[in-house]
Amino acid sequence: MKFKFLAAAMLAATLSNCDDETTGIGDFLANTDEINAYSMTFKAKTRTIKYADLTTDDGPQGVYSRTTTAYLGKFTDVDFGTFSADFITQINCPEGFTFPETIKGIESASLGLYYASYYGDSLATMRVCVDTLDTVIDDTGDDPTLYYTSYDPTDFYDEGKAPLAQKDYSAYDNVDGGALKEETGYHAVTIDLPETFSDRIFSKYQENKDYFKDSYSFIHNVLPGFYVHNTQGEGSILYIQDIWLHLKVEYTVEDSAGKDSTVWAQIPFAATNEVYMSTRLENNSDNALDNLIERDKKHSYLKTPAGLLTEVTLPLEEMYDKLGRDTLNSVSISFTKMKEISENSGKSPYKMGTPQYLLLVRKSEANDFFEKNKTYDSRTSFLATYNSSTNSYSFSQLNRLISQIFSEMNNAEERPAEGWDEHNKLVLIPVETETDSQGNIIGLSHDLEVNSAKLIGGENGEELEMEVIYTQPAITAE
Repeated sequence: MKFKFLAAAMLAATLSNCDDETTGIGDFLANTDEINAYSMTFKAKTRTIKYADLTTDDGPQGVYSRTTTAYLGKFTDVDFGTFSADFITQINCPEGFTFPETIKGIESASLGLYYASYYGDSLATMRVCVDTLDTVIDDTGDDPTLYYTSYDPTDFYDEGKAPLAQKDYSAYDNVDGGALKEETGYHAVTIDLPETFSDRIFSKYQENKDYFKDSYSFIHNVLPGFYVHNTQGEGSILYIQDIWLHLKVEYTVEDSAGKDSTVWAQIPFAATNEVYMSTRLENNSDNALDNLIERDKKHSYLKTPAGLLTEVTLPLEEMYDKLGRDTLNSVSISFTKMKEISENSGKSPYKMGTPQYLLLVRKSEANDFFEKNKTYDSRTSFLATYNSSTNSYSFSQLNRLISQIFSEMNNAEERPAEGWDEHNKLVLIPVETETDSQGNIIGLSHDLEVNSAKLIGGENGEELEMEVIYTQPAITAE
């Protein structure tokens, strides 16, 4: 018996855009003469939820924020309320580090925060405060709560003691950052640290040079880390990409005549991926998010950092009843972004950015995805890039996930009491991407910049169309 496939132009066009790994729980039968391709449209529902809805009451709150960028500042938005960001960071000591043999002392120290971009009022006056940690944080990877944006910094420092240093700044500082921005593309907030700090670092070196042999020894014996936060002002959020502890040291060198000369050099210590850093975020007017959700149920929203996301409910039970024995070649859905968030959008001089990447993942697996540092696989998790031409995010390989869910339901000994509710909830989460030298995406993390989007859909709004292309084996007589 020969297999005979349709050669009609319609079928060729239909299947040309289908997934190259068609999936489904229906199997082709041995006496099949031809395979027919069909399309069907289903309706999906969306609604706005808060990031807190992803966590259980006894689990960590906020979002998992293991990124290489630190965030600092405070801002109030008419629609989304007030939010603030601060961070804890450790400082890395290079392995085998030593000061010059003829060092006489550490003359001064400063903490430099370097950033290429920010959100908000560039001239808003803010005050940054730096505290040293009293408790060593051992980041072994066993405690994911260390990276949730809801951690309590007072677990690691004494808020009752005087701060190590503080400084007033603005996002665009003509004194510290203007010339640097023109030369390097970076702004900077440079915070001078007191002489007592420099003296303590040097006394630790004199006490035992092995305290500086690697980052572990340095953090446990010299400097556990810094808590960097704002104490006054609001209006901007800095996206800090590099953090440096600069030590200006004094030492002697012998000149050509054999005489000693005093010289000075600046020695940098960086906050790197090898040591702990995590941002804390607070929505200080959480009722603003609740009010927005209640006020507009005809759309769904995305808001970062740590604000709102969109829950997607797939019509899986209906799809299973109609297509459960067929092969799903392609399942696609698009989410269209509205031009403005609200009537307030045009009034604000500081337009929020648009999330550039959206992760679509099962709601029950969202936290695990980030905690285990997974990347999308286009099977159980999917990534879409914002298309500015169509103002939309499109996903086209959901057949892989849906077919897997169908198989799970078929293989279950009994149907769960809650029916399909456990299976058909997905979430759209704004993310940032990490790429390798070839431009391949190798990692995803929560988007913590100030971005937002209003999407067509919503609890009482328009249902979204899911386009399904599937195939059925046609049984014919010999």
